[in-house]
Amino acid sequence: MNFKINTLSSGGLILSYQCSNQCRHCLYASAPDLSEWISENDIDLILTEISRHNQYLTGLHFAGGEPFINPDLLEYAIRKAVQLDVPIDYVETNGFWCREPAKTRKILERLKEAGLRRILVSCSPFHQEFIPFESVKHAVGTGREVFGPSGVVIYTSYFFHQFDNIDPKYPLSLEQYIEAIGAEDASVMFASEYGLIPNGRAATQLAYLYSHRPAAAYFGETCKRELSSPYHIHIDLHGNYIAGLCAGLSLGDAHNLDLLYQGIDLSQKPVLRCLVEGGVEALFRWAVQETDYVADLKGYIAKCHLCLDIRRHLMKTGRLFHELAPKEFYEYL
Repeated sequence: MNFKINTLSSGGLILSYQCSNQCRHCLYASAPDLSEWISENDIDLILTEISRHNQYLTGLHFAGGEPFINPDLLEYAIRKAVQLDVPIDYVETNGFWCREPAKTRKILERLKEAGLRRILVSCSPFHQEFIPFESVKHAVGTGREVFGPSGVVIYTSYFFHQFDNIDPKYPLSLEQYIEAIGAEDASVMFASEYGLIPNGRAATQLAYLYSHRPAAAYFGETCKRELSSPYHIHIDLHGNYIAGLCAGLSLGDAHNLDLLYQGIDLSQKPVLRCLVEGGVEALFRWAVQETDYVADLKGYIAKCHLCLDIRRHLMKTGRLFHELAPKEFYEYL
């Protein structure tokens, strides 16, 4: 089967999976010791490919990991995008580096001169487990001074205002936060106010906060729509083309978007084939038959949780699945 995906409409370029944090909700399982970064050559190649397929592109953001760990490479990527007329939406940051407003301003002004017009600052109980809220306030305040009021997006404003009322001087553990407001309220806020995604590290470390259902509860629909969607795709430092929120699942190599958009040959990609043709039900039945996968008796909080559990099992079999990438995603869940 040849699976067609839609030309990207919005997305992000993951410069590295290295992050100052190892957050328990992280969709991409980023961590401090994942030290590999995209090369300047690959930035050139991938952004050139995007520029050739940007007829529907509303904006590209630069992501991680934490892009500001390597501001020189970030600046290079911004300048290259501007040179190639690739519209930049924003750069994501958790604000860990914004301890001193003067130094923060210097870096942001340098990136503004390169062509950046907006930053997205992450603020949540997951991030503030590692970062003093004061640094986040500096990121937001200095960012507004440099880029203007509309040049800073806070994700999320709900938690920013909540922490602003508390104003913790030091990182606040997730356990302390959950204990303070109660597990039930925390689970509701994580889902409704943050939009917690039941994939990545959230599915392995935060599932205890949510009700579980058996695998069969998620049978009956394919994942074709999610996998073919042109919205909020990501391309990582290895060139993996990742659809929407399907972290750890590569559709192919973004170094050649012409080939990718012609259609994906699923004959050698059994995980993708199952998800496209029959969703998690097909993947579940195939994994049970081919690899002796056993369902978790506790159940799963969502179909993405079930999918991830199966994919983790497949990685442990030692068999090669080209679509299960990058491998460090599975190692750092």
